[in-house]
Amino acid sequence: MKIKSKELKKRAKQKLQGNYGLCVGAQLIVGAIMSIIFVMTFFAGLIGGILGSGSISGASENMTEYFIIVLVVMIAMVLMVVLMSLFTPGMLKIYLNISENEPTHIADLLYGFKNKPHKFIGLSLIIFLLVMVWSIPYYVVLAVATITDFIPVMVVLLVITYLLLLIGVTITSLYVSQAAYIFVEAPDKGIFKCLKESVEMMKGNKGSLFYINISFFGLILLGYCSFGIAYLWIMPYMYATLTEYYNELKPKKIPDPEVYLCDSSYESLMKQEF
Repeated sequence: MKIKSKELKKRAKQKLQGNYGLCVGAQLIVGAIMSIIFVMTFFAGLIGGILGSGSISGASENMTEYFIIVLVVMIAMVLMVVLMSLFTPGMLKIYLNISENEPTHIADLLYGFKNKPHKFIGLSLIIFLLVMVWSIPYYVVLAVATITDFIPVMVVLLVITYLLLLIGVTITSLYVSQAAYIFVEAPDKGIFKCLKESVEMMKGNKGSLFYINISFFGLILLGYCSFGIAYLWIMPYMYATLTEYYNELKPKKIPDPEVYLCDSSYESLMKQEF
């Protein structure tokens, strides 16, 4: 990609002018919902741990409550994953609209719930599985290292497989990074087609996206230092920049074929850009 990250960030700032309130509001809504579920999961897990340990007199005699709480925790975790899989397309839709100067509303946050939700969930699941494949060698070596009491050879192999895990996850994430954007713009496409198109788009562009992600490291640290408050402004900036990156990469739309039927002269055809 020829355009520099500095230019993409400049565009992002320009597009966000007048839209920060909407973006911050969307962040607050998603954050509030996920926080409520997380807190419920945490306390359910805490109570389940107490019941399971028998710390409460008579609690270990009847484990029904314990298993119910474990079930609640599992359901809550699945719910969090599903909601993130459906809210993410809505967030991307908002930023795509902003980038293309189209009308944008807070209701766009529900885009993933209204348009092929099962496909968005499926896409998230497949991407997760693709990433997890890289962890198999690491966990196999970890299991063997545990059995052999972490002898030097196994420790070395453990470090090597961990580095391979990091590299593999990073490269895979870069390759499939545009799939969600493609799906949002064309929810009728198949999951694997979106993944394939993302891979094609990222050929020769992985380094530029990696650099852009790394360039946000300072802002991410600032967000931690502000106890997460700064993320309300940092995340829209990051989303907007990555959306500009996608718009720069995606193939440009070909004019309507009917245009050629109206004027098929040599001069007219030469003026069209493919």
